[in-house]
Amino acid sequence: MKTGSWSELVAPGYRLSAAVFAGGVAINAIEVYIGSTLMPSVVADIGGIDLFAWVTTVFVVASIAASMFAAVRPFGLGPRQNYLIAAAAFGIGSLICGAAPSMPVLLVGRAIQGFGAGLLGALVYMMVRIVFPERLWARAFALVSSMWAIATLVGPAIGGVFAEFGAWRWAFFALVPLTVLLAWGAVAVVPSRSKEAGMTKLPTTQIALMMFAVLALSSAGALAYEIRIAATLTFAAIVSIVSMTFVERRSIKKLFPTGTFVLGTSLATLFGTMVLLQMSITSDVFVPLFLQNLHGLGPLAAGYIVALLAVGWSASSMITAGWTGARARFLIASGPIVVFASAIVLALLMGRNNSTSNLAILVPIGAALVLMGLGIGSTWTQMTPRVMLAAPPGENDLTSAALSTIQLFASGMAAALGGLIVNLAGLASGTGSPSVAANWLYGLFVLLPLFAIPLGLAIARRDNSAAALTQPAE
Repeated sequence: MKTGSWSELVAPGYRLSAAVFAGGVAINAIEVYIGSTLMPSVVADIGGIDLFAWVTTVFVVASIAASMFAAVRPFGLGPRQNYLIAAAAFGIGSLICGAAPSMPVLLVGRAIQGFGAGLLGALVYMMVRIVFPERLWARAFALVSSMWAIATLVGPAIGGVFAEFGAWRWAFFALVPLTVLLAWGAVAVVPSRSKEAGMTKLPTTQIALMMFAVLALSSAGALAYEIRIAATLTFAAIVSIVSMTFVERRSIKKLFPTGTFVLGTSLATLFGTMVLLQMSITSDVFVPLFLQNLHGLGPLAAGYIVALLAVGWSASSMITAGWTGARARFLIASGPIVVFASAIVLALLMGRNNSTSNLAILVPIGAALVLMGLGIGSTWTQMTPRVMLAAPPGENDLTSAALSTIQLFASGMAAALGGLIVNLAGLASGTGSPSVAANWLYGLFVLLPLFAIPLGLAIARRDNSAAALTQPAE
């Protein structure tokens, strides 16, 4: 797979487009780190510790629904109109979050924010394929990923500073002018139409089953003190996921590109690896909470430590975007192993009672987060263009939307699963200690990257076999 240069990507012909698409990701990423830094302060002010995981869950569920608009385009809306709707939704959601008097109202704002963020994410994947030539896809995706590095500097700073001064609401309000700027840029560079017609009918059954799975698992977490109810909801979530795969395989109205749920296909292996890795790193949602409760850190310091994961992701994406051949296969095979090793470190150290903020514990935690980001960032950058190239004929827009949907679904399920684990450990009810909750959470999440290791190796082997077949005969 040939790759273009960075200078070509930022040349006058592509410069503004690259800035707008990167900005769409940047505003979402900044909000993520503002939110993760602020949430302990928000809970302390307006309550709702039992709904802590729902702050992520409602965001993700709304994002999953919105991501389908990129492929469905109801009412004849094109990419440009959808981009403007996404920016507006994100801005309105931010205003509601900032003004929220209680956790339920904040969750409404998060849902509207999530709708905007999901639509922006799906459109970015689509626009990279439409606007840039194939040789620049890897660079463009790396640029988009690098926005998370900027967010690690800006997000925790905004969230942490406002939290330190007890003015967390203004951290949400600060996002609104950025959405206006993003909408202005979209008018200039986002095309009004896509070459593909998009879906004619919405795969409502599959979408409903995905949303139900996330919501059921989140509800199980919130009701963890009712063991029977929690167990029933968890079982219902599992059944919903299994049912969705069967419906998708037999349905004419597709939510994912053909072959996604056929074992052994390129798409199945690629998407499976991406889901497991995304779920692995979503445990960082709880990192600020445990760093403040167990390791004696303030909101700003905790926010910057959790941001190290995105630093690793962004750095590895930028450095390895141009890697091809054997080096690319090495990244795909080794990425899940690196994430697995990092997860082990977090499992061993995150639950320690470290009220004195001992650096001998905090430094390895920070290093593990960086390495986790390096592992997924280098792997994700290589897999994303491979998913695009594996798209069946006529299903390019659907595949673009599916990339965003898969990532969002994995994040939502992981956040819901994390909420279930920590609440079963008694965190919300106060019957268990944060240390026990952290040990259970990170101990169980070690399994996710472990399952991804054989999939990464399978992708690398398939690439190696394909490369051997295309070598000219001597």
